[in-house]
Amino acid sequence: MQIDSAIFITSNTDYQKCPPPFKPEYAFIGRSNVGKSSLINSLVQKKDLAKTSAKPGKTQTINHFLVNDKWYIADLPGFGYAAVSKTKKASFSLMIEEFMLNRENLMCVFVLVDSRLEPQAIDVDFIDWLGRKGIPFVIV
Repeated sequence: MQIDSAIFITSNTDYQKCPPPFKPEYAFIGRSNVGKSSLINSLVQKKDLAKTSAKPGKTQTINHFLVNDKWYIADLPGFGYAAVSKTKKASFSLMIEEFMLNRENLMCVFVLVDSRLEPQAIDVDFIDWLGRKGIPFVIV
């Protein structure tokens, strides 16, 4: 597929404030610092579209990008959330759960795992949850 355009649309913590569900949406998620934003940047061939950092936990909101004016990429916070409070972790978990369960235009979730390690328990738990909820996913 040719990517002709990719632009930042919005960043928020409430799925109800995400773009209207009139275009297909593909979400990227995985443990903190696994490379979600870097992969998005690589796919759309824009070095700085999705913000990256060497420090885990940079993405703390749902970030939407419109690709080719036809579909959305949603960059989600990592799970595992290094160096944040238990309250913030719970807030992230609820935000992600509500997003996954309520976005009617969500076509697929790309779950990134670190190929240098065996899948971690948190990866497996999240993938199991997606399966139980009937949410389509691909392991990257």
